[in-house]
Amino acid sequence: MSPREPTQPDPSDEEEREQEESQARVEAGGIPLAAERRLRELGEGAGAFTSDLSVGSFALCHELGLTPLAQVMGSSIYQVGGYAGVLPGAYAGGYIYELDALSGAWNEARDRAFRRMAIEAGELGADAVVGVTMRKGERDFTEGAIECVVVGTAIRADGRARGSAEAGRASGRAVLTELSVPDYAKLRRAGIETLGVVAWTSIFFVQSWTSASLGRALGLMPNQELAEYTRGVYEARESAMSRVTAQAASIEASGVVGMRVEHIVRPGGQNGLIMGFDVIGTAIRQAEAKEPGAPETIVNLN
Repeated sequence: MSPREPTQPDPSDEEEREQEESQARVEAGGIPLAAERRLRELGEGAGAFTSDLSVGSFALCHELGLTPLAQVMGSSIYQVGGYAGVLPGAYAGGYIYELDALSGAWNEARDRAFRRMAIEAGELGADAVVGVTMRKGERDFTEGAIECVVVGTAIRADGRARGSAEAGRASGRAVLTELSVPDYAKLRRAGIETLGVVAWTSIFFVQSWTSASLGRALGLMPNQELAEYTRGVYEARESAMSRVTAQAASIEASGVVGMRVEHIVRPGGQNGLIMGFDVIGTAIRQAEAKEPGAPETIVNLN
């Protein structure tokens, strides 16, 4: 009897196993296998880098010894549950409460997107990600779906060669920032440490029972402030800002720079409005900040 030849693995089986593992990784908050392999190869110097840097920003990286590695991204498409909130009871003018499910969905989708961006930067052995931009919105391919996508450029900030990705991975998690390359460089020159992105979204529902609402329905509304709605804006703002401040404090930040605030107001039905604040910025620590040098006097003898 002739010896049996070893059975070769079926390519379709290998592909199916890879698809299953990629799916499991995404469900656990990670990235697919194909993305991991490509980024590791780029981190080791295989292939040309990609970035969303302008020509000026790329030239500045070259001057400062910052090495662009690749464009990195994170994405999450998330299903929103019921708009459940904790009703604290009616106040004099109506109801005001946070839509916990909606706030939670936006915060979880954004956190998953940033977590995946950090994983991609880690596979490259990056020290930081600069120029992070975020796009988010509702999607109509399924009811209640929202999406958050973040994109930026991973860099090595200490001039290490691209082939030393393993050392970069061992050095820890890359710092994610919304800072442009010029702003990132200014902080580095001043000895100010960037700690990462801090962000929060708070969505509130406000229902008004005031005479102003009744008067509007009857066409008799006088000029006056809709105080309940104004209060709702403040409630949403204070909720978002307090969470961002707590995040910064948890990583011992001195403050937050480059903060962007997005404010939404839309009809909520039943004589109410949905109000939201979305806050994002870069946490910094300035305890080791250097004193700016004194200006140099130049006398023109001509």
